[in-house]
Amino acid sequence: MLVSKAYARNGKLRDPEKTRASILGAAFDEIYHRGFHDTSVNEIVGKTTLTKGAFFHYFSTKNDLGYAIADEVLREMVLDRWIRPLAAYKNPVHGIISRFRKIIESTPDEHMALGCPLNNLTQEMSSVDPVFREKLRAVMQLWISETEKYLTKAREQGYLRPDINPRQVAEFVVMVEEGAFAMVKNLRDKKVYWSLYESLKRYLESISQKPTEQLSA
Repeated sequence: MLVSKAYARNGKLRDPEKTRASILGAAFDEIYHRGFHDTSVNEIVGKTTLTKGAFFHYFSTKNDLGYAIADEVLREMVLDRWIRPLAAYKNPVHGIISRFRKIIESTPDEHMALGCPLNNLTQEMSSVDPVFREKLRAVMQLWISETEKYLTKAREQGYLRPDINPRQVAEFVVMVEEGAFAMVKNLRDKKVYWSLYESLKRYLESISQKPTEQLSA
């Protein structure tokens, strides 16, 4: 299940928490593969051992479930995939480049057709549901803001030029990271990942003050 790691760090969950997490996990997987509108509550329940009544005990509507996926699953996914691993790198710029490469390498070919879960829900729901739009916007802002923190740290430590605006760079980085999966979803060509990776790497090297060999992933 794609969301299992998002809940693993919570340690031992009480039974109600496990039940709720299992619903979120099943729902995320179905929605990722089929889309929000084309996924029914019956299909989600069918992927669990629960009854439909149990589902509605935790989520009063399908939209409430979708909001929870944005607030909890997508938020944790962004942090786990793109942000938390950066803490292991002395040079955050190196971390951003290395992490992008590792995600490309670890993405199964079958996921090329699925795209970015955050982008998918944004495209499908932001124009029709203002609550969805705000919740998905919050996840995107989190992604940008947390990336900005590491880029600010990189500038303070001398890895980036002092004239660089970390917020602007963070917005560009996230655009490439998210956009890569949207492009590959449409083009079905994994070479696009590597083209965008090389472009991002060259850009970050161009605004860095350290030797470029330190940035090689």
